[in-house]
Amino acid sequence: MVITGVGRGLGRALAQRWAERDEVWGTTRTGTTDLPLAGCLCIDLADEGSIVAGAAALRASVPGVDLLVNCAGVDARAFGAPEDPRGPFDVPAHMWKALFDVNVVGPMVFTRELLPLLRNGSQPLVVNVSSQLGSMQVAATKGRDTSYCVSKAALNMFSVKAAAELRPAGVGVVMLHPGWVQTDMGGRSAPLTIAESADAIVATVDALTLADSGRFIRWDGTDHPW
Repeated sequence: MVITGVGRGLGRALAQRWAERDEVWGTTRTGTTDLPLAGCLCIDLADEGSIVAGAAALRASVPGVDLLVNCAGVDARAFGAPEDPRGPFDVPAHMWKALFDVNVVGPMVFTRELLPLLRNGSQPLVVNVSSQLGSMQVAATKGRDTSYCVSKAALNMFSVKAAAELRPAGVGVVMLHPGWVQTDMGGRSAPLTIAESADAIVATVDALTLADSGRFIRWDGTDHPW
């Protein structure tokens, strides 16, 4: 399996758990990790060339991939946006574009480049880590981080379209809201610890099949409103 963003936070916690029983490859922007993984790819999700090169290295190393978890993601603060406000017109256009590169275009390119491996996998599944803020129903009443909300809504639409495209090949695609988690982005006031979210996600993903493709789910496996 392959997990992006294993350098910290939720991606790191998921990699730790799955590596206890499976062969796990991770990605970081430096290509290094102290986790006991099968390998770590140097990938910058904002750079298509970096993604293509990293995926090529993986294709040369493994015959197939059963699970791809696109976990890495950022909000506009990663590009210098203020803590608040981050309403519809507060974040400059270049930050919107940079955010979309990481949260939407990057996962699309990486998934595309790994399709040959996914098609060779056993019950292959792509899990795109989304957010409740990508929900039209929820984001309308929660927070003002508009650029992040829009990027996750776009990731959801990509996921729905990819699910329909890949189902005939037996590749599933789901969107997963990990909960409001105590990561660097989620903050310390979030109700879920990283460990709680990761434990639940592992159990949920383990139970998914192709029949679940196209679903938007929470960390506990329940359906999330669109």
